Amino acid sequence: MPQGYRYVKIGKPYFRVRQNPVVLAWLLWTKNRSLRLDSLGLGRRQALLAVKSLVRHQLVQRSSDSSLVLPVCGNFCLSVHRGYRVFKLRCQTVVRTFDAGVDPAIVAGEIEGVRRASLVECAPAILDWSIEGRWYEEHFVAGSRAFVIAQSDPAAFREMYVRDIEPCLERMMLLRAPLRVNLGDHVDKARHTLGDRKLSELSRDARKVDKIQRFINSVVDLLYAEGDREIDLVFSHGDFSLRNILMTEKGMMVIDWESVGCRSALFDLYNCFLTELYYGRAATNLVSEIDQAILSLQSRLASKAPDIARTLPSLAQAYRRLYYLERIQMLVERDPGDSLLRTILRSIDVFTRHEEAVAVS
Repeated sequence: MPQGYRYVKIGKPYFRVRQNPVVLAWLLWTKNRSLRLDSLGLGRRQALLAVKSLVRHQLVQRSSDSSLVLPVCGNFCLSVHRGYRVFKLRCQTVVRTFDAGVDPAIVAGEIEGVRRASLVECAPAILDWSIEGRWYEEHFVAGSRAFVIAQSDPAAFREMYVRDIEPCLERMMLLRAPLRVNLGDHVDKARHTLGDRKLSELSRDARKVDKIQRFINSVVDLLYAEGDREIDLVFSHGDFSLRNILMTEKGMMVIDWESVGCRSALFDLYNCFLTELYYGRAATNLVSEIDQAILSLQSRLASKAPDIARTLPSLAQAYRRLYYLERIQMLVERDPGDSLLRTILRSIDVFTRHEEAVAVS
């Protein structure tokens, strides 16, 4: 891909400066409903206001602190961790770019993970990529975030989970052969990643860092107390949640696979539920819902992955605590930005309240 396309920030998105505003307005207007651009903050009204602002930028042609240069020619882009997502409306594709300072090994690892994820039926297809160029291109998934956990109607919630969410969890877990490892060894690796030095880099506020460290140490101690046990590591989305599940004309699709990796067997299940607690969207503590979901997943996996299925209920507590550790590890590795400390502390509060709810259930 050629180098040097300038984008300027207008609202939340960045728009490429050198493009025909009439064509852009037509694309934003005609593609708005089919591509669900309103979910990106580009409803028709916002889109037309953005086009007017772009025209002013083209006429004035002045430098701006809110501009950036990317190697990808698209209509607009959005900032994501370690880079940007560039949207090409004519092609109905999106290109993921990486910042120049990102380790090439991280670029290669994410591309390989997304390539593997594209084998999952509910994941977007990857079309092209370049490790050297630090980008990959996927189909743009047009859909709406239609799921809401209906705590007032447990039967409706269970139907939604079994019909739409659980099959996707199964496909991800079975995409590659599970890796059976010693629980203590896995905890040691996570603890090494979250060492004192790494955490001290998050903030100069020693009290907040100490709170994170104390929580990690308490979880580690509880996991060590589980004894010499074996756990399964499986293919994992990494940020599997209702906000990343879209309902499309072709059925359910899962987006944002940037955090794909190999994690404990129930990581994505716990993340799907506890993310609802994180955003305050759940009306209950979800303890019974999670227990039911684990038993349902066990039944689904019984014939296809009996070794994993057999141990799910007995390892549920260990997997839940591993999730806390792996989630913090993923956040530290993925997002070194200013909001990281706040996100981790808020997550710890959610995890702590959930443990309290489990204890009294």
